[in-house]
Amino acid sequence: MDKVYAPAEQGDILGKSGSHGRSFAKDIAELALFLDLTDPSESGGHLEAATAEIAAERRTPPTTVKRCASEARALIEFAHENAVLAEITARSDGSDWSLRSELAAWLDEISLAAILKQRALRLNRSRGGRPPSKTRTLRAVEELVEFARAGRPGAVDELRSIRALIAAS
Repeated sequence: MDKVYAPAEQGDILGKSGSHGRSFAKDIAELALFLDLTDPSESGGHLEAATAEIAAERRTPPTTVKRCASEARALIEFAHENAVLAEITARSDGSDWSLRSELAAWLDEISLAAILKQRALRLNRSRGGRPPSKTRTLRAVEELVEFARAGRPGAVDELRSIRALIAAS
């Protein structure tokens, strides 16, 4: 008789940990959030533990592991800032399997790129590195104008954002 696997076991057999081909960062975030919710006593160590566990399953260069852990941290911060975890916990009805499934579904729905962009904008406004020179700023705006004229998506929106920032100053 064939053995029937639970979804988590089946993912482990396939070497994906239930990931269905999604990003390494989302796999790390899923495990770290699951550990945060099921073992709240250990503060801060869940991301490192999840990173080590997921990295052990794959042959990944250390630089990629570091980048993905940073991306996973952004996902975790987003989940905490937006009270997503309370909603997920409420939907899971106390079942660990259901909790893991809800976390996986939420991570599959969200855009990592959008969250990283939002995080970068927030961080750069609060402590943004080297101040722009007038020449560099002018060159960047002229480049955006060229992109907008060429019909590149997003360039016009970026110019509108710059105009709004200037008007607000």
